[in-house]
Amino acid sequence: MRDKKVVAQAVVMLVISGSAHAELAFKHQSGVRLFQHYAQASCLATAFTEGEIYDQAISALNGYREFGAMPLEAYEELNEPIQQWLKKDYATQAGKQNNLMKCIDFSESELVTKIYHGYAAELPDMSKNN
Repeated sequence: MRDKKVVAQAVVMLVISGSAHAELAFKHQSGVRLFQHYAQASCLATAFTEGEIYDQAISALNGYREFGAMPLEAYEELNEPIQQWLKKDYATQAGKQNNLMKCIDFSESELVTKIYHGYAAELPDMSKNN
């Protein structure tokens, strides 16, 4: 019985330390990563206009914007490219469009990185957040 208690305590400590580390990692992501994650969440909110995915995407994009330092115009500049990217053909074998894949690829695209760097260059402290 004592061994189970020790193991349970160890597991709880690992979970707590893992949660704290994950929270810390999120808050200290580079500016470009925060912007890419924002782009992905924004794309998901555009592709899935209601339900749990939409609600979580909106919550996520607001969080990424809160921790980012980009001007509002940088985030707004993603709107049209998201619309265009979602028109791409990402058909599955069953013939359905895979919007999740589209949004992942969009967020990691050179286009998103280019938008980020275009605005980051204007901000004096963003050079260390690449």
